[in-house]
Amino acid sequence: MARVPFLTPAEQSKCDVMHKLGLKLNEMSRQLGRSRNAIRRYGTDPINYGKKQKLPQTTQHPHLPTGKRRNSHQQLYKGLNLCGILVRHVYHHGKQLNIIQNLEDATKAEWDPITEAELKR
Repeated sequence: MARVPFLTPAEQSKCDVMHKLGLKLNEMSRQLGRSRNAIRRYGTDPINYGKKQKLPQTTQHPHLPTGKRRNSHQQLYKGLNLCGILVRHVYHHGKQLNIIQNLEDATKAEWDPITEAELKR
């Protein structure tokens, strides 16, 4: 389903007046003939309404060491590989760990036995 067009400046000013009068969202949408979501989007941030939101541009995963941009995906895969190795070590007995403390203890116990050879594969 497509998003409806933005509110016109006239509708925006009517929303402001109705808001100051204390009308509820349902009543405002009924009087303007627009959806509640359109009114709500305007009401949450009237100053930036209708402008594109700029998302932060990150070059790599925040928990991995810094490096060149072109290598960031390789570093991410190495980090995911480490998580996979750790999970295989923790659950190699086939146990299900339902309590967080048991999971933390098992993770700490299995961290040291991981060899460098496993990490380099």
